Amino acid sequence: MRPIYVIGHKNPDTDSICSAIAYAHLRQTVTGRAHEPRRAGAVNAETAYVLSRFAVPAPPLLESLEPRAEDLRLTRADGLAPEASLLEAWERMRVEGVETLPVLRRSRLAGLVSLDGIAHSYLTDHECTALSRAATPYRNLLRTLEADLLEGQLSGSICRGKVVVAADCPEMTAHLLEPGDIVLSGGRAESQRAAIEGGAACVVVTMGAPVSQSVLRAARAAGCAVLVTPYDLYTASRLMNQAIPVRHIMQTEGLITFDADDPVSELRPVMARHRDRCFPVLDEDGNYLGLVTRRALLDLKPQPVVLVDHNERAQAVDGILSAEILEIIDHHRLGNLETIQPVLFRNQPLGSTATIIYQMYREQEVPLPQPIAGLLLAAILSDTLLFRSPTCTGTDRLAARELARETGLDAEELALAMFRAGSQLAGRAAEEIFWSDFKQFHYESVSFGIGQVSSVSPEELEELRGRIVPCLERARESRKLDMVFFMLTNIIDESTELLCEGAGARALVQAAFAVRAETGRVRLAGMLSRKKQMVPALLDALGRMEG
Repeated sequence: MRPIYVIGHKNPDTDSICSAIAYAHLRQTVTGRAHEPRRAGAVNAETAYVLSRFAVPAPPLLESLEPRAEDLRLTRADGLAPEASLLEAWERMRVEGVETLPVLRRSRLAGLVSLDGIAHSYLTDHECTALSRAATPYRNLLRTLEADLLEGQLSGSICRGKVVVAADCPEMTAHLLEPGDIVLSGGRAESQRAAIEGGAACVVVTMGAPVSQSVLRAARAAGCAVLVTPYDLYTASRLMNQAIPVRHIMQTEGLITFDADDPVSELRPVMARHRDRCFPVLDEDGNYLGLVTRRALLDLKPQPVVLVDHNERAQAVDGILSAEILEIIDHHRLGNLETIQPVLFRNQPLGSTATIIYQMYREQEVPLPQPIAGLLLAAILSDTLLFRSPTCTGTDRLAARELARETGLDAEELALAMFRAGSQLAGRAAEEIFWSDFKQFHYESVSFGIGQVSSVSPEELEELRGRIVPCLERARESRKLDMVFFMLTNIIDESTELLCEGAGARALVQAAFAVRAETGRVRLAGMLSRKKQMVPALLDALGRMEG
């Protein structure tokens, strides 16, 4: 059974990542089914400090939930060597229940051999020179005929001559024979000698007939190999062409292959346009991994996920519509994310998702390990800005107080250490800071994005402003947004300098906050929360302006 991923939003903050880790532990403890935390973006400096302080590894990065070729149930058929015989290929197909096999050279795909290709070759190529045209290895001949080598050495390949079926008439054999031919003979020594004297490269004696010492001496002197097969003359003659190597008939032109990381959405139309039964899948180095069939697309099951700290499609990891959402635990406004089946959706107007998860630990009477308790405390302090945010509630304060008591930590000391770690902005690139906490929103036909950075240092925010301004226009163009805003939030004096970019952005800020915004910069006293203060005010203003 596939593990359930627990994942927060893009550009994850401390609440998003810590909540994913804590909830994955809770659900696995309660259900017994594997739940694994994941993250949808880079770990910011504050979160990295928290994870390091409580010795908890960062969740693995999950860039997309859209299934890839490597996620499909691949047919793990071992490859054939190019020199393998058609008979060997057919026997493999029969045993493994497949109709196509890859032909590999040192793990690299050389071609494909199919049941149709084998049948076509067997039914259409009746030429007696087929073995030499295909440069058939002598060892294939031995294996196909299940023959014993009585005389000579059969190394290398059959490069000239034809197959001659000798009647028990030495004169007829001598008439048909040319130097280098392979002769199928019965048990008469006269016919065998005639073939050897005629320059045959190899004599195949059928029905397991004995070969006299005089014939073997003659073969040794002439450099002619002598094989004995248990098959009769008719069966042996039919088997001969099955010794041909698969490289002679394999498909090499127009092969359709997929890379392991190709999205399934790109595979579907390609597979629908072609009649091939299966398609090779290769890794990033071009090595063969397996074959994908149309049935594998039908059998594909979506990845089960639990979303924490968000419920909007724009903030969710890429490919969320391909996943099976089982639960949503959040404290934000209702977004536009739809599910096929009913889900457990717990949404409470609290300052932090971590507070909700702490409540669920208590409700389900699951003990809190010390590291998990530390993560939840840090997440609450981060999202409520040490209880200064207007989103903070008495429930958040109570949860933080209990967690501080359980961990023996001083909440204020932890919060200030986190904020200092997270606000070390001077040495970081402006683009990195800009995208570290950026979210997109939509209202009717209007789309906008809001980034935010918080600091306990006014000087740090002042220095950052000049570097961050050029990022706004670049972000608006790259994300195709109507407006972009950025909040430079001072935690100590509880204020925000808001930067705005885009047609109508300043007018919207003026309508939302009743301030003058003539320069694309405006100071908003008491503004700390994007979720509870900034976004509702902008959406309300958009509604009034539209009306």
